[in-house]
Amino acid sequence: MSAIAGICNLDGRPVDRARLQRMTDAIAYRGPDGLGCWIDGATGLGHAMLHTTAESLREVQPLSDVSCALCLSFAGRVDNRDELRAALRSKGLALIADTDAELVLRAYQCWGEDCPQRILGDFAFAVWDGRKRTLFCARDVLGVRPFYYYADQRSFIFGSELQQLFKGADIPCEPNEGMIGEYLADSITSREETLYQGILRLPPAHCLRVQDGKLQTRRYWDADPARAIRYRNDAEYAEHFLEIFTEAVCCRLRSQGGVGSDLSGGLDSSSVVSLIMSLQHEGKIANRDIEAYSLVFPGLACDESGYIEDVVRKSGVKVNYLRSYEPDASCHEAYVRQHRDFPAYPGSYMWNAIRYLARERNIRVMLTGAGGDDWLSGSDIGYAELLHRFKILQLFRHARRDAQPPGNGDTIATLLFELRSDYLHLLSPKALLLVRWALRRKGVPNWINPQFARRIHLRERLQRKPDLHQFSGNTQRDQYRWLNSGYLVHSLEYDDRSAAESNFEARHPFHDRRIIEFCLALPQEQLWRKDQLKYLLRQTMRALLPESVVQRLSKAEFSHAWARAFLAQGGVSLLDSLGIYSKDWLVPGQVRATYRRMLELYAQGNEEYSDYTHQPWRVYGIDLWYKMFLLDRA
Repeated sequence: MSAIAGICNLDGRPVDRARLQRMTDAIAYRGPDGLGCWIDGATGLGHAMLHTTAESLREVQPLSDVSCALCLSFAGRVDNRDELRAALRSKGLALIADTDAELVLRAYQCWGEDCPQRILGDFAFAVWDGRKRTLFCARDVLGVRPFYYYADQRSFIFGSELQQLFKGADIPCEPNEGMIGEYLADSITSREETLYQGILRLPPAHCLRVQDGKLQTRRYWDADPARAIRYRNDAEYAEHFLEIFTEAVCCRLRSQGGVGSDLSGGLDSSSVVSLIMSLQHEGKIANRDIEAYSLVFPGLACDESGYIEDVVRKSGVKVNYLRSYEPDASCHEAYVRQHRDFPAYPGSYMWNAIRYLARERNIRVMLTGAGGDDWLSGSDIGYAELLHRFKILQLFRHARRDAQPPGNGDTIATLLFELRSDYLHLLSPKALLLVRWALRRKGVPNWINPQFARRIHLRERLQRKPDLHQFSGNTQRDQYRWLNSGYLVHSLEYDDRSAAESNFEARHPFHDRRIIEFCLALPQEQLWRKDQLKYLLRQTMRALLPESVVQRLSKAEFSHAWARAFLAQGGVSLLDSLGIYSKDWLVPGQVRATYRRMLELYAQGNEEYSDYTHQPWRVYGIDLWYKMFLLDRA
């Protein structure tokens, strides 16, 4: 995917062209269609171009307009082009090339620092305003497009990747122990910090201004947690959702070539594919080369071939069946070396087979079902209702099915901690005692050194910040918390890197801002009714999906990828002697015990092994990163 770079020297020094070029060259793999640099004295912008739409074929970036002293570096996509174009024309601003970048540049020219809230889509951009001597930057509402930066008294440096920043300045290479603690605790809460001291990310839905040597960030968009949508019946909810869902899919089909779509056989990706094919059959979208890409796992419990085949028969989509990719042992170290960050997760490598084929066929756009779980599954208030009736077995079946990501180590303590104090009034006295016991146990994991935890205030970092909003219900509160979670930002950034390495743009209709705003305003019963999560999506798509998918309650579980990755890296002795044991971050004995327990259960064929996969990977990943970090600092 396209990417950006930039330097703004706060002390007025002219930008070193060689440094800016190194920053831009570092993201060349993201921009096979051209690199560009622009410099005006103390400010310089860089860009790596990936053509994904017909309009982008006319783009040249960075995009400058001497007449208004503006220059833009933009990575992203504008989804409300017609709306923006009409608004700009009403203000007397004519478009020349009619590209997404030009729309953003004119939006800034028209509305200044209020422009990001008017743009729908995934984006990260920087505009240099020569008249105001101001650099203005913004990131989309979910953080689908990354934006990292470093600032000291002399310079402000930014880019789409961490590793770029080290090419642009002599940045002090110091570990951020607070963030290291969050990784090791398997609970990423910060949306701004990285593993390096002083290197930050611009949080989603935020913009940043650099002017007169000062940095100022502010939030430009926020969901309205008090908003409530109430209709008379299910049909009216489904009609409204279908309208928004159709818009979210259609605006993501813009492409200068073939379009791919992930098809796992789950409800979310199947809905995206089925809607596309229905719209195409009805002539509501252009007839284009659309193919589905599906992973199959013959002989494994996670194989979803039956559901995929049902969708193919019902929709008529052309599908490519692929076996999951098994990476070699060196891939994780290579990832850390390239990105100077925590390694990708084992489960993500499975999809490389799809990525490689899509790249081979020059697919520049890939739609996904990501986000369906986030916004359409409802709140864990349903857990409280099950506890209230003391249906413990049903509670744990729901919890195992709903665990995201798979194998995230939910225990009874962690699960019940999620039934926060707002739900306690729903519980019977017996269940209330159980929750209080769990709340006392929730805290710093036992594999983390207590002294280290105290030094970085880990317990405080892991606690949720108090909600200052008034919510229309518990569902809205929980979804709002997820919207503002560190883990969501973290996972989207890793998805972005994976797509970029394959030279296509991943587009997520369920992460459309209009869908998020709609879902946050729905009553709980439209999201979770009886034993059905995503009730509204099932009702909306019932006519287009095969009945097997509409009625499906299970989710595929891919923890085997983690276990196999551990075995490929060194097996039982992998975590015996790690470099980070020389630090005071961990209790090595507890780490080894957790890891060996996972391998024992996996060898026995006991599915409970999945509860132990994430913590050892966090430890192993931080160790890999720290080895690279020490080499960088040497």
